[in-house]
Amino acid sequence: MDKLLLGILAMLVIVVISNPIANPIANMHGPLFLLFYAFVIGVTLLVCRLSLQRDREANLPLPLIPTNPDPLEIAYLRGGENEVTRLVVLDLIQRGYLEIDKQNIKQSINRPNVNILTSLEDDVLNQFSSPRKANHIFKLSLSRKVKQHCAFYEQRLKNQQLLSSETASSVARRIAWKGGLIILGLGSYKLIIALANGHSNVMFLIIMGIISIIILTSVCNIPRLSDRGKAYLKALQQTFAQLKNQVSNHTDNSGDLNNILLPVAIFGVSILAASPFAEFEKLFHISAATANADVSGGCGSSCGGGGGCGGGCGGCGGG
Repeated sequence: MDKLLLGILAMLVIVVISNPIANPIANMHGPLFLLFYAFVIGVTLLVCRLSLQRDREANLPLPLIPTNPDPLEIAYLRGGENEVTRLVVLDLIQRGYLEIDKQNIKQSINRPNVNILTSLEDDVLNQFSSPRKANHIFKLSLSRKVKQHCAFYEQRLKNQQLLSSETASSVARRIAWKGGLIILGLGSYKLIIALANGHSNVMFLIIMGIISIIILTSVCNIPRLSDRGKAYLKALQQTFAQLKNQVSNHTDNSGDLNNILLPVAIFGVSILAASPFAEFEKLFHISAATANADVSGGCGSSCGGGGGCGGGCGGCGGG
């Protein structure tokens, strides 16, 4: 499908290269060219969209749903490192290693033996050696450490085609590059011709080009989860729907922490709102909102790597 983009680009080049100064595009009056430009932009965006809609893995059978899923793996599937961090913090609070003090999280004075903690749990616990605001769990220093521990989950989920592949991201970048070349190339060419002929009313042309590139970036954004991954997560939520009731009926002295961890991993901390752990839900809700505000402020520098056309501002975080 993306060969159509090359076809559009080739036709425009052929028209222009025959006579760069005087050709149908160069001679086109302003309002008429804007209509033509809008048409080319629309076709380009449509072709880009259709080129990225095909997810071959979506038709593959879903992996078997295990009887006892790993809560951390499910949390990573649903929301990446941020969800894993939330789950580990909740686990450490429930086990007495951490405690909540207003909007702060701190290590408990009479915490259990830390030698039994996993390396992931130990890294998270050490981040709260002094009281921290709840949104600290999304800070870069902790996120990097959690990401290292999640490398196994990431590779495993990619092998199962539940996360979007590097190939899909590469294809998206290639399509975005072709689409951007058409939109910016045509707009820039007409802008140069207009200025060369003494026309200065080109603001609308510039605005159209900028808006089109923004839309193109959105169109070419690859979600973190593949279609197969979304279907698998939905199947998990349907299979374990009864766990929501267990959370509502859970008590602090219940012995099985998985009664909380697994449903939170599958459905998110929002299911704690109507449970004895509503304080945790409120805490994480505040921290997530603060983190999202921080991310939106710094998104310009963060979205370049995975974001352009590969789902990076994906989360800018994935929370």
